Amino acid sequence: MHGQSTLHNDCDRRSGTSHRSVRHRNTWAYVMVGPYLVSVTLFFVVPFILAVPVSLTNWSIIGRPSFVGLDNYIRLFNDSSVLQALWNTVRYVLMQVPSLMVIGLGLALLLNTRLKGRTLARVVVVMPYVVNVVVMGIIWRWMFDPNFGIINHYLRRLGLSGSWWLTDTSTSMLSIVIANWWWSAGFNTVVYLAGLQGIPRELYEAAAVDGATGWVAFRHVTLPCLRPVTFYVLLMDTITSFQLFGEPFVMTQGGPLGSTTTLTYKIYNSAFIELKLGYASAISVLFLAVISALVLLQSRVVKSGID
Repeated sequence: MHGQSTLHNDCDRRSGTSHRSVRHRNTWAYVMVGPYLVSVTLFFVVPFILAVPVSLTNWSIIGRPSFVGLDNYIRLFNDSSVLQALWNTVRYVLMQVPSLMVIGLGLALLLNTRLKGRTLARVVVVMPYVVNVVVMGIIWRWMFDPNFGIINHYLRRLGLSGSWWLTDTSTSMLSIVIANWWWSAGFNTVVYLAGLQGIPRELYEAAAVDGATGWVAFRHVTLPCLRPVTFYVLLMDTITSFQLFGEPFVMTQGGPLGSTTTLTYKIYNSAFIELKLGYASAISVLFLAVISALVLLQSRVVKSGID
């Protein structure tokens, strides 16, 4: 009996210690996540909550806002510039996200091999991602210059005619996509590389025993194991692409002929150039509704595929 009592007391002490340890870890988790949650609340949640009532008014910063009900929403659905900005945003997402995922996965596969100098190669791939978007935009604006840009220079040396790139409606959005390949591929590469290094070697060894090597092993081992990583990359790339603003602001100023004006750029113009805060808030609410619906739909489709 005494032994059982001692055992129970020891278990209770261990249980109490375990609970205190869990509480301690949870406390530190909240401390670490706290600043991020505060910043998200202040700069995303609060502005959106304030944007909803402002979207029901006619307000130009100067003076008091006047209530107009749903007039701003009715107007934006009949505004060709808003519809063009929405299409430009969707078009950019469709061009950017799949290509960037393929580039990131390809670079990760390359850097996951026994490549000589792969440590330096990893640094080179990731380095552009830390560059400020304004600096990136200026660099690529120079590179795409039709007269003095390095891209047209090498195209002409290859016997090809150069392009007007940023000033041609048919290539302006493609130019921004190409610039973002250089700038954003490092993020996808790092995430995919972490996923590749987390795949157990035993799976490849078992596949090799069954005669599955190369492309077959990639299809039946690598890709299935990377599904959660792919879902994360797809989600993050989609959200980031919908927020496109800095690149067209620096490289094209939304032109030519509005071909690179995205929803975020349209919101900026409406609020700070045209001083129509009520109308800009209505576009912001539409923007958040569109991106939320697409992300939820994407999550359901991808998760059903993973399950």
